[in-house]
Amino acid sequence: MAEGEGADDLQTLIRADDLEGITEEPAASSSGSSTVIHNPPSLLQEVPPVWHLPFQCTALVLATAALVILLPVYLECINVVGDAYSALIFTAIFTTLPIVLFVQLHYSYFCQISRLGPSSPSAILKTGMFHGMAVLMIVYALDRKRVMCHAQEPLMGLLVMYMIIIYFFYKGPELSSPKMFSLCGVLGGLFLAMDYQLNNLYLCHGKNRLSPEDDGGEWSSQAHALWTIVYAAALFLFTLAWLLLEKQVLTKKPGTGGLSLVSTVSGGMAVPGSDGEALITNHGGRLTATIPIQSSCNAKWGIHLVWFTLASLATIMMLFWTDFFTALGKAGSPQEFVKLTSGGLRCHFHWGGDCGATALYGWLVAALHVAFLVLVGRVLAASHSMIFTLATTAIALPVQALWWALFTIGGPLGMQWHPQVTGELIFSLLGLPIMIACLAFWSHIDRRDKLRSNNFPLT
Repeated sequence: MAEGEGADDLQTLIRADDLEGITEEPAASSSGSSTVIHNPPSLLQEVPPVWHLPFQCTALVLATAALVILLPVYLECINVVGDAYSALIFTAIFTTLPIVLFVQLHYSYFCQISRLGPSSPSAILKTGMFHGMAVLMIVYALDRKRVMCHAQEPLMGLLVMYMIIIYFFYKGPELSSPKMFSLCGVLGGLFLAMDYQLNNLYLCHGKNRLSPEDDGGEWSSQAHALWTIVYAAALFLFTLAWLLLEKQVLTKKPGTGGLSLVSTVSGGMAVPGSDGEALITNHGGRLTATIPIQSSCNAKWGIHLVWFTLASLATIMMLFWTDFFTALGKAGSPQEFVKLTSGGLRCHFHWGGDCGATALYGWLVAALHVAFLVLVGRVLAASHSMIFTLATTAIALPVQALWWALFTIGGPLGMQWHPQVTGELIFSLLGLPIMIACLAFWSHIDRRDKLRSNNFPLT
Protein backbone atom coordinates (compact mmCIF):
# COMPACT_ATOMS: atom_id res chain seq x y z
CA MET A 1 0.00 0.00 0.00
CA ALA A 2 1.13 3.59 -0.66
CA GLU A 3 2.32 5.78 2.17
CA GLY A 4 -0.18 8.51 1.38
CA GLU A 5 -3.20 6.39 2.07
CA GLY A 6 -2.87 6.56 5.85
CA ALA A 7 -5.54 9.27 6.15
CA ASP A 8 -8.29 6.89 5.17
CA ASP A 9 -8.35 3.73 7.25
CA LEU A 10 -9.19 0.84 5.02
CA GLN A 11 -11.03 -2.26 6.14
CA THR A 12 -10.03 -5.23 4.05
CA LEU A 13 -11.59 -8.67 3.62
CA ILE A 14 -8.71 -11.07 4.07
CA ARG A 15 -7.87 -14.70 4.33
CA ALA A 16 -6.19 -16.20 7.36
CA ASP A 17 -3.05 -16.87 5.30
CA ASP A 18 -2.81 -13.15 4.47
CA LEU A 19 -1.97 -12.39 8.08
CA GLU A 20 1.35 -14.23 7.99
CA GLY A 21 3.36 -11.03 7.72
CA ILE A 22 1.65 -9.15 10.50
CA THR A 23 3.23 -9.04 13.94
CA GLU A 24 1.81 -7.92 17.25
CA GLU A 25 2.89 -4.50 18.41
CA PRO A 26 2.49 -2.72 21.75
CA ALA A 27 -0.28 -0.26 22.43
CA ALA A 28 -0.19 3.03 20.59
CA SER A 29 1.74 5.92 22.04
CA SER A 30 0.76 9.54 21.88
CA SER A 31 2.71 9.92 18.63
CA GLY A 32 0.03 7.99 16.76
CA SER A 33 2.02 4.88 15.81
CA SER A 34 0.23 1.75 14.63
CA THR A 35 -1.67 -0.31 17.17
CA VAL A 36 -2.78 -3.84 17.70
CA ILE A 37 -5.84 -4.06 19.92
CA HIS A 38 -5.62 -7.56 21.35
CA ASN A 39 -8.53 -8.39 23.62
CA PRO A 40 -8.25 -11.04 26.33
CA PRO A 41 -8.66 -14.55 24.95
CA SER A 42 -12.02 -16.29 25.27
CA LEU A 43 -13.21 -19.84 24.90
CA LEU A 44 -14.49 -18.97 21.46
CA GLN A 45 -10.96 -18.17 20.30
CA GLU A 46 -8.97 -20.82 22.14
CA VAL A 47 -8.84 -24.45 21.11
CA PRO A 48 -9.18 -26.65 24.23
CA PRO A 49 -7.17 -29.85 24.72
CA VAL A 50 -8.30 -32.77 22.58
CA TRP A 51 -9.53 -34.89 25.48
CA HIS A 52 -11.86 -32.23 26.93
CA LEU A 53 -14.69 -32.55 24.44
CA PRO A 54 -15.00 -36.39 24.46
CA PHE A 55 -15.00 -36.40 28.26
CA GLN A 56 -17.63 -33.66 28.47
CA CYS A 57 -19.78 -35.31 25.78
CA THR A 58 -19.65 -38.64 27.62
CA ALA A 59 -20.74 -36.99 30.86
CA LEU A 60 -23.55 -35.17 29.04
CA VAL A 61 -24.79 -38.41 27.43
CA LEU A 62 -24.79 -40.22 30.79
CA ALA A 63 -26.69 -37.40 32.52
CA THR A 64 -29.25 -37.23 29.70
CA ALA A 65 -29.69 -41.00 29.58
CA ALA A 66 -30.25 -41.08 33.34
CA LEU A 67 -32.93 -38.39 33.02
CA VAL A 68 -34.68 -40.22 30.19
CA ILE A 69 -34.59 -43.50 32.14
CA LEU A 70 -35.72 -42.06 35.48
CA LEU A 71 -38.52 -39.82 34.19
CA PRO A 72 -41.16 -42.54 33.58
CA VAL A 73 -40.21 -44.27 36.85
CA TYR A 74 -40.48 -40.96 38.71
CA LEU A 75 -43.92 -40.26 37.23
CA GLU A 76 -45.12 -43.75 38.17
CA CYS A 77 -44.01 -43.26 41.78
CA ILE A 78 -45.42 -39.79 42.33
CA ASN A 79 -48.82 -40.53 40.79
CA VAL A 80 -49.69 -42.71 43.79
CA VAL A 81 -50.07 -39.70 46.13
CA GLY A 82 -49.43 -36.66 43.95
CA ASP A 83 -49.48 -35.87 40.26
CA ALA A 84 -47.18 -34.89 37.43
CA TYR A 85 -47.48 -31.16 38.15
CA SER A 86 -46.14 -31.61 41.69
CA ALA A 87 -43.14 -33.48 40.24
CA LEU A 88 -42.63 -30.74 37.68
CA ILE A 89 -42.79 -27.86 40.16
CA PHE A 90 -40.42 -29.65 42.58
CA THR A 91 -37.86 -30.28 39.84
CA ALA A 92 -38.12 -26.70 38.53
CA ILE A 93 -37.64 -25.18 41.99
CA PHE A 94 -34.70 -27.36 42.99
CA THR A 95 -33.06 -26.87 39.60
CA THR A 96 -33.33 -23.09 39.70
CA LEU A 97 -32.41 -22.63 43.38
CA PRO A 98 -28.88 -24.14 43.31
CA ILE A 99 -28.05 -22.36 40.03
CA VAL A 100 -29.14 -18.98 41.39
CA LEU A 101 -27.33 -19.53 44.70
CA PHE A 102 -24.10 -20.64 43.03
CA VAL A 103 -24.02 -17.74 40.57
CA GLN A 104 -24.84 -15.25 43.35
CA LEU A 105 -22.08 -16.58 45.61
CA HIS A 106 -19.54 -16.84 42.79
CA TYR A 107 -20.15 -13.48 41.11
CA SER A 108 -22.15 -11.53 43.74
CA TYR A 109 -24.44 -11.42 40.76
CA PHE A 110 -27.46 -9.50 41.99
CA CYS A 111 -25.18 -6.79 43.34
CA GLN A 112 -23.62 -6.38 39.88
CA ILE A 113 -26.58 -7.24 37.69
CA SER A 114 -26.26 -4.11 35.53
CA ARG A 115 -22.59 -4.84 34.79
CA LEU A 116 -22.71 -8.60 34.28
CA GLY A 117 -25.60 -8.63 31.84
CA PRO A 118 -26.91 -10.48 29.94
CA SER A 119 -27.03 -8.08 27.00
CA SER A 120 -30.61 -9.01 26.05
CA PRO A 121 -32.60 -10.11 29.12
CA SER A 122 -35.94 -10.01 27.28
CA ALA A 123 -34.73 -12.48 24.66
CA ILE A 124 -33.48 -14.95 27.27
CA LEU A 125 -36.69 -14.58 29.31
CA LYS A 126 -38.71 -15.33 26.18
CA THR A 127 -36.56 -18.39 25.50
CA GLY A 128 -37.05 -19.57 29.08
CA MET A 129 -40.81 -19.17 28.72
CA PHE A 130 -40.77 -21.31 25.58
CA HIS A 131 -38.74 -23.92 27.47
CA GLY A 132 -41.13 -23.89 30.44
CA MET A 133 -44.20 -24.37 28.23
CA ALA A 134 -42.48 -27.13 26.27
CA VAL A 135 -41.43 -29.02 29.42
CA LEU A 136 -44.91 -28.72 30.91
CA MET A 137 -46.53 -30.22 27.81
CA ILE A 138 -43.90 -32.96 27.51
CA VAL A 139 -44.46 -34.06 31.11
CA TYR A 140 -48.25 -33.96 30.71
CA ALA A 141 -47.94 -36.06 27.53
CA LEU A 142 -45.80 -38.69 29.26
CA ASP A 143 -47.92 -38.68 32.44
CA ARG A 144 -49.99 -41.85 32.90
CA LYS A 145 -48.99 -42.98 29.39
CA ARG A 146 -51.06 -40.48 27.43
CA VAL A 147 -48.47 -41.11 24.72
CA MET A 148 -48.19 -44.85 24.19
CA CYS A 149 -45.43 -46.30 26.34
CA HIS A 150 -43.39 -47.81 23.51
CA ALA A 151 -43.39 -44.49 21.56
CA GLN A 152 -42.28 -42.14 24.34
CA GLU A 153 -38.49 -42.38 23.99
CA PRO A 154 -38.29 -43.02 20.21
CA LEU A 155 -40.27 -39.84 19.51
CA MET A 156 -37.65 -37.85 21.42
CA GLY A 157 -35.46 -38.49 18.40
CA LEU A 158 -37.54 -35.88 16.60
CA LEU A 159 -35.19 -33.35 18.20
CA VAL A 160 -32.51 -34.18 15.62
CA MET A 161 -34.95 -33.93 12.72
CA TYR A 162 -36.28 -30.63 14.07
CA MET A 163 -32.74 -29.24 14.21
CA ILE A 164 -32.29 -29.98 10.51
CA ILE A 165 -35.65 -28.37 9.69
CA ILE A 166 -35.04 -25.30 11.86
CA TYR A 167 -31.60 -24.92 10.31
CA PHE A 168 -33.15 -24.26 6.89
CA PHE A 169 -35.76 -21.77 8.15
CA TYR A 170 -34.13 -20.13 11.17
CA LYS A 171 -31.28 -17.74 10.46
CA GLY A 172 -28.70 -19.08 12.84
CA PRO A 173 -25.12 -20.36 12.65
CA GLU A 174 -24.34 -21.83 9.26
CA LEU A 175 -23.15 -25.41 8.89
CA SER A 176 -20.59 -26.60 6.41
CA SER A 177 -21.44 -29.51 4.14
CA PRO A 178 -19.40 -32.04 6.19
CA LYS A 179 -21.20 -30.98 9.38
CA MET A 180 -24.61 -31.24 7.74
CA PHE A 181 -23.62 -34.69 6.49
CA SER A 182 -22.64 -35.63 10.05
CA LEU A 183 -25.97 -34.40 11.42
CA CYS A 184 -27.89 -36.41 8.81
CA GLY A 185 -25.76 -39.41 9.74
CA VAL A 186 -26.72 -38.97 13.39
CA LEU A 187 -30.38 -38.90 12.35
CA GLY A 188 -29.92 -42.07 10.27
CA GLY A 189 -28.17 -43.89 13.12
CA LEU A 190 -30.86 -42.78 15.54
CA PHE A 191 -33.59 -44.05 13.23
CA LEU A 192 -31.88 -47.43 13.01
CA ALA A 193 -31.45 -47.59 16.78
CA MET A 194 -35.01 -46.59 17.73
CA ASP A 195 -37.20 -47.83 14.87
CA TYR A 196 -37.62 -51.31 16.33
CA GLN A 197 -38.62 -49.92 19.73
CA LEU A 198 -41.14 -47.58 18.09
CA ASN A 199 -42.84 -50.45 16.26
CA ASN A 200 -42.68 -53.08 19.01
CA LEU A 201 -46.09 -52.79 20.66
CA TYR A 202 -45.52 -55.62 23.13
CA LEU A 203 -42.48 -54.48 25.11
CA CYS A 204 -41.97 -51.21 26.95
CA HIS A 205 -39.39 -50.29 29.60
CA GLY A 206 -38.40 -53.96 29.81
CA LYS A 207 -41.97 -55.06 30.58
CA ASN A 208 -43.75 -57.53 28.30
CA ARG A 209 -47.46 -57.07 27.59
CA LEU A 210 -50.08 -58.86 25.53
CA SER A 211 -51.30 -55.65 23.87
CA PRO A 212 -50.61 -51.90 24.09
CA GLU A 213 -53.93 -51.41 25.91
CA ASP A 214 -52.71 -53.48 28.87
CA ASP A 215 -50.80 -50.53 30.34
CA GLY A 216 -52.10 -47.67 28.22
CA GLY A 217 -54.27 -46.24 30.96
CA GLU A 218 -57.86 -45.16 30.54
CA TRP A 219 -57.20 -43.22 27.35
CA SER A 220 -58.92 -43.88 24.05
CA SER A 221 -57.05 -44.29 20.79
CA GLN A 222 -58.12 -40.76 19.81
CA ALA A 223 -56.68 -39.36 23.05
CA HIS A 224 -53.42 -41.23 22.44
CA ALA A 225 -53.21 -39.81 18.91
CA LEU A 226 -53.97 -36.25 20.08
CA TRP A 227 -51.40 -36.36 22.86
CA THR A 228 -48.82 -37.77 20.47
CA ILE A 229 -49.32 -34.68 18.29
CA VAL A 230 -49.04 -32.42 21.35
CA TYR A 231 -45.88 -34.28 22.39
CA ALA A 232 -44.31 -33.79 18.96
CA ALA A 233 -45.21 -30.07 18.98
CA ALA A 234 -43.76 -29.65 22.48
CA LEU A 235 -40.50 -31.28 21.38
CA PHE A 236 -40.31 -28.79 18.51
CA LEU A 237 -40.78 -25.87 20.92
CA PHE A 238 -38.16 -27.40 23.22
CA THR A 239 -35.64 -27.64 20.36
CA LEU A 240 -36.38 -24.10 19.20
CA ALA A 241 -35.89 -22.74 22.73
CA TRP A 242 -32.39 -24.21 22.99
CA LEU A 243 -31.37 -23.01 19.54
CA LEU A 244 -32.61 -19.50 20.39
CA LEU A 245 -30.60 -19.63 23.61
CA GLU A 246 -27.50 -20.43 21.57
CA LYS A 247 -28.02 -17.21 19.65
CA GLN A 248 -27.83 -15.25 22.91
CA VAL A 249 -24.89 -17.12 24.39
CA LEU A 250 -22.68 -17.09 21.30
CA THR A 251 -23.56 -13.64 19.94
CA LYS A 252 -20.43 -11.80 18.85
CA LYS A 253 -19.74 -8.24 19.91
CA PRO A 254 -17.99 -5.60 17.84
CA GLY A 255 -14.45 -4.49 18.51
CA THR A 256 -13.47 -1.27 20.23
CA GLY A 257 -13.15 2.14 18.72
CA GLY A 258 -16.35 1.97 16.73
CA LEU A 259 -14.74 -0.36 14.18
CA SER A 260 -16.83 -3.02 12.52
CA LEU A 261 -15.71 -6.62 12.19
CA VAL A 262 -14.61 -8.19 8.95
CA SER A 263 -14.97 -11.96 8.64
CA THR A 264 -12.35 -13.88 6.76
CA VAL A 265 -13.35 -16.50 4.24
CA SER A 266 -10.66 -18.98 5.17
CA GLY A 267 -13.01 -21.44 6.82
CA GLY A 268 -15.99 -20.95 4.57
CA MET A 269 -18.35 -21.17 7.55
CA ALA A 270 -20.03 -18.73 9.91
CA VAL A 271 -19.98 -20.86 13.04
CA PRO A 272 -18.52 -18.80 15.92
CA GLY A 273 -14.88 -19.71 16.26
CA SER A 274 -14.70 -21.58 12.94
CA ASP A 275 -13.63 -18.54 10.94
CA GLY A 276 -10.74 -16.29 11.85
CA GLU A 277 -12.13 -12.82 12.36
CA ALA A 278 -10.05 -9.70 12.47
CA LEU A 279 -10.20 -6.08 11.48
CA ILE A 280 -7.25 -5.13 9.33
CA THR A 281 -6.73 -1.40 8.88
CA ASN A 282 -4.03 0.65 7.22
CA HIS A 283 -2.37 3.33 9.32
CA GLY A 284 0.29 5.21 7.43
CA GLY A 285 1.19 2.22 5.35
CA ARG A 286 1.41 -0.17 8.30
CA LEU A 287 -1.17 -2.88 8.87
CA THR A 288 -2.86 -3.15 12.23
CA ALA A 289 -5.22 -5.85 13.41
CA THR A 290 -8.08 -5.77 15.87
CA ILE A 291 -9.14 -9.08 17.36
CA PRO A 292 -12.90 -8.91 18.09
CA ILE A 293 -14.26 -8.89 21.59
CA GLN A 294 -15.99 -12.21 22.15
CA SER A 295 -18.23 -13.24 25.00
CA SER A 296 -16.82 -16.21 26.89
CA CYS A 297 -19.47 -18.89 26.74
CA ASN A 298 -18.08 -20.66 29.77
CA ALA A 299 -18.02 -17.56 31.99
CA LYS A 300 -21.43 -16.32 30.89
CA TRP A 301 -23.28 -19.64 30.84
CA GLY A 302 -24.16 -19.60 34.54
CA ILE A 303 -25.48 -16.04 34.28
CA HIS A 304 -27.62 -16.96 31.27
CA LEU A 305 -28.89 -20.02 33.15
CA VAL A 306 -30.12 -17.83 36.00
CA TRP A 307 -32.44 -15.93 33.68
CA PHE A 308 -33.33 -19.00 31.64
CA THR A 309 -34.29 -21.20 34.60
CA LEU A 310 -36.09 -18.38 36.44
CA ALA A 311 -38.22 -17.68 33.36
CA SER A 312 -38.91 -21.40 32.95
CA LEU A 313 -39.89 -21.74 36.62
CA ALA A 314 -42.14 -18.68 36.47
CA THR A 315 -43.88 -20.02 33.36
CA ILE A 316 -44.52 -23.41 34.97
CA MET A 317 -45.90 -21.74 38.11
CA MET A 318 -48.15 -19.42 36.10
CA LEU A 319 -49.59 -22.41 34.23
CA PHE A 320 -50.70 -24.16 37.46
CA TRP A 321 -54.34 -23.80 36.35
CA THR A 322 -53.78 -26.38 33.60
CA ASP A 323 -53.91 -29.04 36.31
CA PHE A 324 -57.53 -28.09 37.04
CA PHE A 325 -58.65 -29.77 33.80
CA THR A 326 -58.50 -33.55 33.65
CA ALA A 327 -57.93 -33.31 29.90
CA LEU A 328 -54.53 -31.81 30.76
CA GLY A 329 -53.64 -32.46 34.38
CA LYS A 330 -55.00 -34.81 37.01
CA ALA A 331 -56.64 -32.66 39.68
CA GLY A 332 -59.92 -31.64 38.08
CA SER A 333 -60.61 -28.91 40.68
CA PRO A 334 -58.70 -26.36 42.79
CA GLN A 335 -59.34 -28.37 45.96
CA GLU A 336 -58.00 -31.57 44.43
CA PHE A 337 -55.07 -29.61 42.99
CA VAL A 338 -54.04 -28.41 46.46
CA LYS A 339 -54.36 -31.94 47.84
CA LEU A 340 -52.34 -33.61 45.09
CA THR A 341 -49.65 -30.92 44.95
CA SER A 342 -49.13 -30.83 48.70
CA GLY A 343 -49.12 -34.64 48.85
CA GLY A 344 -46.63 -34.87 45.99
CA LEU A 345 -44.28 -32.27 47.50
CA ARG A 346 -44.51 -33.94 50.92
CA CYS A 347 -43.40 -37.26 49.43
CA HIS A 348 -40.14 -35.68 48.29
CA PHE A 349 -39.21 -35.32 51.96
CA HIS A 350 -40.66 -38.61 53.18
CA TRP A 351 -39.65 -42.19 52.44
CA GLY A 352 -41.89 -45.26 52.37
CA GLY A 353 -45.62 -45.80 52.72
CA ASP A 354 -47.71 -44.51 49.85
CA CYS A 355 -44.82 -42.28 48.80
CA GLY A 356 -42.64 -45.25 47.92
CA ALA A 357 -39.37 -44.20 46.24
CA THR A 358 -40.64 -40.76 45.18
CA ALA A 359 -38.02 -38.94 47.28
CA LEU A 360 -35.20 -40.99 45.76
CA TYR A 361 -36.15 -40.32 42.17
CA GLY A 362 -37.27 -36.73 42.75
CA TRP A 363 -33.93 -35.64 44.17
CA LEU A 364 -32.04 -37.68 41.57
CA VAL A 365 -33.95 -36.03 38.72
CA ALA A 366 -33.36 -32.54 40.16
CA ALA A 367 -29.63 -33.18 40.63
CA LEU A 368 -29.28 -34.71 37.17
CA HIS A 369 -31.13 -31.78 35.63
CA VAL A 370 -28.68 -29.32 37.20
CA ALA A 371 -25.78 -31.46 35.95
CA PHE A 372 -27.39 -31.58 32.49
CA LEU A 373 -27.62 -27.78 32.27
CA VAL A 374 -24.02 -27.32 33.41
CA LEU A 375 -22.73 -29.93 30.96
CA VAL A 376 -24.67 -28.40 28.08
CA GLY A 377 -22.74 -25.20 28.77
CA ARG A 378 -19.42 -27.04 28.85
CA VAL A 379 -20.04 -28.85 25.57
CA LEU A 380 -21.37 -25.67 23.98
CA ALA A 381 -18.23 -23.81 25.07
CA ALA A 382 -16.02 -26.50 23.53
CA SER A 383 -17.97 -27.05 20.31
CA HIS A 384 -19.52 -23.57 19.79
CA SER A 385 -22.64 -25.25 18.43
CA MET A 386 -25.93 -26.02 20.14
CA ILE A 387 -26.77 -28.31 17.22
CA PHE A 388 -23.76 -30.48 18.05
CA THR A 389 -24.67 -30.36 21.75
CA LEU A 390 -28.28 -31.48 21.22
CA ALA A 391 -27.17 -34.13 18.72
CA THR A 392 -24.84 -35.46 21.43
CA THR A 393 -27.73 -35.76 23.88
CA ALA A 394 -29.56 -37.92 21.30
CA ILE A 395 -27.05 -40.70 22.00
CA ALA A 396 -28.90 -41.11 25.31
CA LEU A 397 -31.85 -42.69 23.47
CA PRO A 398 -30.03 -45.87 22.35
CA VAL A 399 -28.37 -45.97 25.78
CA GLN A 400 -31.76 -46.04 27.52
CA ALA A 401 -32.81 -48.92 25.26
CA LEU A 402 -29.72 -50.83 26.41
CA TRP A 403 -30.66 -50.10 30.03
CA TRP A 404 -34.19 -51.47 29.63
CA ALA A 405 -32.71 -54.66 28.20
CA LEU A 406 -31.13 -55.19 31.63
CA PHE A 407 -33.89 -53.83 33.88
CA THR A 408 -37.66 -53.70 33.89
CA ILE A 409 -40.00 -51.13 35.38
CA GLY A 410 -41.72 -52.27 38.57
CA GLY A 411 -40.82 -53.59 42.00
CA PRO A 412 -40.55 -51.69 45.30
CA LEU A 413 -37.87 -49.32 43.97
CA GLY A 414 -39.53 -48.76 40.60
CA MET A 415 -36.92 -50.81 38.68
CA GLN A 416 -35.68 -54.34 39.03
CA TRP A 417 -32.99 -56.48 37.44
CA HIS A 418 -34.34 -58.46 34.49
CA PRO A 419 -31.77 -59.01 31.70
CA GLN A 420 -33.05 -60.20 28.34
CA VAL A 421 -32.02 -60.19 24.70
CA THR A 422 -34.46 -58.06 22.75
CA GLY A 423 -34.75 -56.51 19.32
CA GLU A 424 -34.34 -53.10 20.94
CA LEU A 425 -30.97 -54.21 22.30
CA ILE A 426 -29.73 -55.44 18.93
CA PHE A 427 -30.84 -52.42 16.94
CA SER A 428 -29.48 -50.01 19.56
CA LEU A 429 -26.09 -51.67 19.28
CA LEU A 430 -26.27 -51.21 15.49
CA GLY A 431 -27.29 -47.57 15.52
CA LEU A 432 -25.15 -46.36 18.42
CA PRO A 433 -21.73 -46.72 16.66
CA ILE A 434 -23.06 -44.82 13.63
CA MET A 435 -24.15 -41.89 15.80
CA ILE A 436 -20.86 -41.81 17.69
CA ALA A 437 -18.83 -41.99 14.45
CA CYS A 438 -20.79 -39.12 12.89
CA LEU A 439 -20.34 -36.90 15.93
CA ALA A 440 -16.62 -37.78 16.04
CA PHE A 441 -16.37 -36.76 12.38
CA TRP A 442 -18.10 -33.43 13.21
CA SER A 443 -15.64 -32.87 16.05
CA HIS A 444 -12.69 -33.64 13.76
CA ILE A 445 -13.90 -31.20 11.09
CA ASP A 446 -14.58 -28.51 13.69
CA ARG A 447 -11.18 -28.83 15.33
CA ARG A 448 -9.41 -28.79 11.96
CA ASP A 449 -11.20 -25.57 10.99
CA LYS A 450 -10.44 -23.95 14.34
CA LEU A 451 -6.75 -24.75 14.08
CA ARG A 452 -6.70 -23.36 10.56
CA SER A 453 -8.57 -20.16 11.38
CA ASN A 454 -6.75 -19.54 14.65
CA ASN A 455 -3.33 -19.79 13.04
CA PHE A 456 -2.70 -16.06 13.50
CA PRO A 457 0.66 -14.63 14.62
CA LEU A 458 -1.33 -12.14 16.69
CA THR A 459 -2.69 -14.81 18.99
